[in-house]
Amino acid sequence: MIVLDFIIANEDRHFNNFGLVRNAVTLEWIGAAPIFDCGTSLWYNTQESRIKPLAPSLQGKPFKKTHAEQIHLVKDFSWIDLSALDGVEEEADAIFAQSEYLSDSRRNILVNAIRERINLIGELI
Repeated sequence: MIVLDFIIANEDRHFNNFGLVRNAVTLEWIGAAPIFDCGTSLWYNTQESRIKPLAPSLQGKPFKKTHAEQIHLVKDFSWIDLSALDGVEEEADAIFAQSEYLSDSRRNILVNAIRERINLIGELI
């Protein structure tokens, strides 16, 4: 969750944005819920000229004040295969292109920002 929130620059992960899944019949705990409530991601309220993908001051929650601090809480990246994210820019661009609210300029900025943050994860690894 911390890694995905870092990649998409989610600024609003908080303690009410965690969930667990249980079997409705047996009430057995199955595990963590998929990540949800990411509406304050991808610089949702930031002017294009102010989007700075690698800004160390980007607000983070819930464990540290910034994304730069919080990503360092991840001690083991052995589970992540960054090559699985190859091409994510094209996928994101195709999704963003469906929105009537995103200009081509903003789409390009967001797509490049995602790649820059993935590359930073690679440097940390």
